Amino acid sequence: MTAEAAPGVPPSRPGTAPPLLVRQAVEGARLLLVSVGQALGYVARRRIGTPLPRLGFLGRWEMLALALFAAGLTAAALVLIDPLVLGLRFKLPGWLITVSERLTDLGFSGVVLWPLGLALAYALLLTHAGDAMTRRLAASLAARVGFLFLAIAPVGLGVSLFKHVLGRARPHAALALPGPNPEQTLHLFAFKSSFAAFPSGHSTTTFAAAVAFAALFPRARAWLIALALPVAATRVALGSHFPSDVIAGAAIGSAFALWMIRVFAARRLVFKVDGTGAIAPMAGPSARRLGRLLPRTTFSSAVPVEEARP
Repeated sequence: MTAEAAPGVPPSRPGTAPPLLVRQAVEGARLLLVSVGQALGYVARRRIGTPLPRLGFLGRWEMLALALFAAGLTAAALVLIDPLVLGLRFKLPGWLITVSERLTDLGFSGVVLWPLGLALAYALLLTHAGDAMTRRLAASLAARVGFLFLAIAPVGLGVSLFKHVLGRARPHAALALPGPNPEQTLHLFAFKSSFAAFPSGHSTTTFAAAVAFAALFPRARAWLIALALPVAATRVALGSHFPSDVIAGAAIGSAFALWMIRVFAARRLVFKVDGTGAIAPMAGPSARRLGRLLPRTTFSSAVPVEEARP
């Protein structure tokens, strides 16, 4: 015996979503796209303040010197160290391989970017919801999470594309290649996982995340860098990358995150700049205030993503 529909309510068709849920999903997607566009436009239009921010002792020439040093270190590792690690995984003890397999997962971009992306989407949607205080708190949270996402995602995507175009053989693939220097083999535009070694995407993501989070949480800086180093080293232990791949990835990820810190600090977003140009994170909303973002609210007019001073 089948249940009858209530009077005045049309029966739902099997396999179709209720119209209200569909409309809510479409409206949510539209608001999210609008919010992303507004946030990026706001950052682009934000006036650059004075003095310009500086990163510690790093001026223009110091940064150039560090870039040349990283390039030289990568080249030296390519010639002197990379040939020595072929087959290294098979020479290491089993417990070290097991630990490396667990630890290396922290370097997957999805481990960091999925939570950040979901948090950013939620915060952006809440800039259209609730009372004024709730929307200002959501805007403040979105600015900080947005900084982290922009400091990690673009460089990871760019490195992923570049390394597949370059097509350097990974150590496990180089073992089966002929010739005196198989570790230097390139297969341009191969777009194969076994020919996507340089630079290391894990190292890029890990160091970009470590530098970006360290900028927001300076007290945890040493711990974050201390964690990034062994995560990057696991790529060599597991035979997935050469040392030069890891060095290059770490340098690229760190440099991009530092550049993104300057971009935000110059516009006085997320970071403040004192009279000497030193950068420090702005005080964000407390955990108690962020609790206001948990209840579900009704969508209303938007608020630009900017610094909230609750």
